[in-house]
Amino acid sequence: MINRIVDKLAFIFVYFEIHYISKARERYNKRYLLVKSNIKDNVILHGRGTIHYPDKLTIGSHSRIGDNYFIMAAGGVTIGENTQISRNVCIYSGNHDYESSTHIPYDDRQILKPVTIGNSVWIGMNVNITPGVNIGDGAIIGMGSTISKDVPEGAIVVNSAQRIIAVRDIDKFMRLSEQKRFFGKDFPTL
Repeated sequence: MINRIVDKLAFIFVYFEIHYISKARERYNKRYLLVKSNIKDNVILHGRGTIHYPDKLTIGSHSRIGDNYFIMAAGGVTIGENTQISRNVCIYSGNHDYESSTHIPYDDRQILKPVTIGNSVWIGMNVNITPGVNIGDGAIIGMGSTISKDVPEGAIVVNSAQRIIAVRDIDKFMRLSEQKRFFGKDFPTL
């Protein structure tokens, strides 16, 4: 009889730990890391993701990042105001030293290059951004693209060849930007 009670209590404790305490701890740790980093007001990280070196990450006001994000910010990552980043996006600001004279395929040294993403940029799903890239204000990056070179402001870029298919009306973009007509500011979150 006592064994059954002890077993039930152990089960309840384990269930409580798994379903409540560990989730609360995860939320606390995530908030702690984001508070340490330079995150402005009204920033939403949807769902779960990974941020390495959160103290080297800056995110401007009214920006959104979709589920399953991966940000390696060792070299510094700056995301501007009102930037909308879809899910499954990877941003790297560091890479292995593949030109090592001591080890192959690379050594333990990181080559760090900052990534800067401008204001009011829209980045589609499954985009990869490599170290050292600058993406200009108002640019749109099509889903599935790999960005390995700078993107000018207002450019609409698709696929891994970074083919610019159009350029936004920069005058209209600048007018709306000056009026702070930001998606993340003007519309309620779901």
